[in-house]
Amino acid sequence: MNASKQIFTVKLDKLINRIMVYGGAVLVLFYIVGPFFWLVSSSLQPEQNLLDREGSIFPSELNFTAHMELLSGFLYDETSGIPYQARIFMRSMLNSLIVASAVALLSVLIGSVAAYPLARMKFKGQNFIMFFILGTRMIPAIALAVPFFLLVKSVGMNDRLETLVFINLSLILPYVIWLLQAYYRSIPFELEDAARIDGCSRLGTLFRIILPLSLPGMVSTGILAFLLSWGDFFFALILTQSQSSFTSTVVASMFATDVDVKYVSIIAAGVLSVIPPVSFALIFQRYIMSGLLSGANKG
Repeated sequence: MNASKQIFTVKLDKLINRIMVYGGAVLVLFYIVGPFFWLVSSSLQPEQNLLDREGSIFPSELNFTAHMELLSGFLYDETSGIPYQARIFMRSMLNSLIVASAVALLSVLIGSVAAYPLARMKFKGQNFIMFFILGTRMIPAIALAVPFFLLVKSVGMNDRLETLVFINLSLILPYVIWLLQAYYRSIPFELEDAARIDGCSRLGTLFRIILPLSLPGMVSTGILAFLLSWGDFFFALILTQSQSSFTSTVVASMFATDVDVKYVSIIAAGVLSVIPPVSFALIFQRYIMSGLLSGANKG
């Protein structure tokens, strides 16, 4: 009898633990996915439904008008009746893709070389340099806005995608350097010592040993740089003036004017803007997980 009661107690404890684990997972999933689900649902509702005080998160009727305008707006001109923001949205998505991809590529190329001496070499002032690099990101963006704007305007580089690339690169590169130097430290020093004994120089060791072993970490860091650059709004807003350099975040905000606010169009633009970075992360998911797990195992 006691044995049966003990077995029942053990099974009950396991059941309670399982319910708590899965229940907690469901709550976390709802907390993460819930806002995005509301975003998608709202983008498929008529404008009036969003303004209705008795509106529902589940649309009573699906309305794809805003999505179709944004996706096909570039095919029309000003005489079509399609809003200007919708006509330039796909161009802005391309601009965001160009800027984010360039920032991700350049930040990894520069950061992978800059992080090497900080992680694998000992020299005077090393800690000061590391914290100085990270300290540059503690300056509020609003404090850099006017100097950046005046500098860019004085050299004739305003309203250009290259300017957004270099501005975002200067802001994101400190993160990349810190993340990569931490990953480099997880690589055994014995591999580098063996390469040096075989005659490799410092650069040879970096390109033949360190970088190939750090590929998962570099991909993970590049994706982070891509996401941070893609989501930039502040500097894109103050440094762009025409559709040739508008990014998707800027165009989405343009649906709110002094005369009217197109809520559904803003939300639909947000939904469509999320698709590229999410797809990018899913495509390189294997490298992201490999980078995280490798770093954890080697640490």
